[in-house]
Amino acid sequence: MQPDPYITLTEALAAIGLIGQRSRPDQLIISVQQGPVWPNRGNSFWLSHNEGLWYLSTWLPACYRVPADQDIVSLCAACMSVGSSALYRVPPDILARYQLQEIDDRQYERLFPTEGEGD
Repeated sequence: MQPDPYITLTEALAAIGLIGQRSRPDQLIISVQQGPVWPNRGNSFWLSHNEGLWYLSTWLPACYRVPADQDIVSLCAACMSVGSSALYRVPPDILARYQLQEIDDRQYERLFPTEGEGD
């Protein structure tokens, strides 16, 4: 049985001082905030995993596919170093360094459907 990628990533992030909090079965919020994460309390973004790939999403929301060969922990550290407020877009230098590919909302919704949540 494959290990849960969210648990594995949460442990790796904790080793570098970042917090990964599961907010949905397919969503891990990355921050340094204890408890509920809010965009006005510090930098944060979230990751989702599907079919071996990670997807990074911001508060805009902007969604990015992370190529399988990229170091996701290093990517998280780079994004968290951007500033002290919520990440709304990944900066161009990080996009280039990690070869992130922006996807549109429709693509993201097909991968991680939210319809029916909260009903």
